[in-house]
Amino acid sequence: MGKVSSFLKNKLGTGKSTLTFKEKLTLALPGPASVIGPIIIHNTLMKFYTDIIGLDAKFYGWIYLIYSIWNAINDPLLGAYIDKLPFSKKRGKYVYLMKVTAPTMLISIFFMLLSSPSWNDWLVFWVLLAELFIFDTAYTVYSVAYNSYFLLAAPDKEARVDVDIIRTYIGNFLGAITTIIPTLLLVGGGNRALVIPVFSVVILVNAAMYFVALRTLKDKAELYETAKPPEHENIKEVLKDVKRIVTSKPFLTYLLFYIIARGAIGFYFTPFLYFMDSVVKSSNTVATLADVIPGLIMLILLPFAGKKIKELGSKTVTLLAFIPAILGFLSLMFITKGWQAVISYTLIVFALNVIQTAGVVLNGELIDYDEMQTGTRKTGLYGGLFALLTTSLTSLQATIFSGILSRFGYDGTLAEQSARAVLGIRVGAGLVPLIMCVIGFIPMAFFPIGKKLEKEISDFNVAAREGNKDDKEN
Repeated sequence: MGKVSSFLKNKLGTGKSTLTFKEKLTLALPGPASVIGPIIIHNTLMKFYTDIIGLDAKFYGWIYLIYSIWNAINDPLLGAYIDKLPFSKKRGKYVYLMKVTAPTMLISIFFMLLSSPSWNDWLVFWVLLAELFIFDTAYTVYSVAYNSYFLLAAPDKEARVDVDIIRTYIGNFLGAITTIIPTLLLVGGGNRALVIPVFSVVILVNAAMYFVALRTLKDKAELYETAKPPEHENIKEVLKDVKRIVTSKPFLTYLLFYIIARGAIGFYFTPFLYFMDSVVKSSNTVATLADVIPGLIMLILLPFAGKKIKELGSKTVTLLAFIPAILGFLSLMFITKGWQAVISYTLIVFALNVIQTAGVVLNGELIDYDEMQTGTRKTGLYGGLFALLTTSLTSLQATIFSGILSRFGYDGTLAEQSARAVLGIRVGAGLVPLIMCVIGFIPMAFFPIGKKLEKEISDFNVAAREGNKDDKEN
């Protein structure tokens, strides 16, 4: 970690940001701690359930459909509730919520691994669905609380880009552990007796990461005095604000881009497992290299991408990132070798992380811009909607991909898939996300916050945070 910290400090420096490198590092740590759970659930659980537990792929698609409906009800209301929740001198607010929800997520993930192949599909269906409901409620509260804390503590664009790059480096290190394991254990057959204890160790590592990350955060009262929350008296008022937000041009264009294009790019890993196993028929070692090498190349290039986000603006860099994404997905329709997959997924992984880093700025700008216009800061409500979108886009992609597998006759119990099933994997892994990238490019092109307005929003937010502090001192 020391070498990584020194490397990042040299690459990022302090720039024009209001935060020191140490403050950025402290603020970054709770983010990577929360990546392992979603990686297990969204990237590897489907492969585990279809191939080891023996669940029909269509059941898994139904689970995700219901899961997304639950999020539509759950996330915005939780976000609005967190906005109104007062700061307590004894417990604090955002950091306290993160400390309460972290253990809940860890326990629910562990129980997801305990389903038995001897259970019928409907029993597996209902048990897994209940476990996902519990996890998602806790994860929503955690992510909303962390995002709210982060956007207050890092008010300027430069700090937000730098913090996200740090999060990406640490998150990819933790994510590599989580993705290398299923690549080794789930590609080329799987052993339930081995998967459960190995993933249990991963969960323990995740618990240690939460402990380290959250113990360094402090709930300071002055942080909450720099933003005025909305005065929602009932659900009707919450829904009124939700309607105004989701029909605004900045939010609507970002929403369409996020669901269509960002969702397609972000869901690459689950199809990757099927692609490496059944299309290029690689060994687990080659599949691991095809997973690790793109990540390493991306980490080398990411500081350069962060610099360009600061120089050119988040929207411009996001649009440019579509080029490698489209080339990567297009190549999956034709390649036949494992080494070729390394090139394809390098393009996809790099595009995803550039869009993700730019997206941190874009997400924050939506909230800051709304505060400029209304005078109240609705981080929780926006965070709830963002959590809804994150799960919805993953649910949409998982539902589409599982439906394609089922339609093309994929059978996880077979040692070798039929030609039709292989074609289905190519379509789900390459053609579908390619089409979604092309469609999703259009709303991002119409996103109204360009470089000039981006600077105005960043300057406003810094002035608002510092101005309130100055008023208190005077």
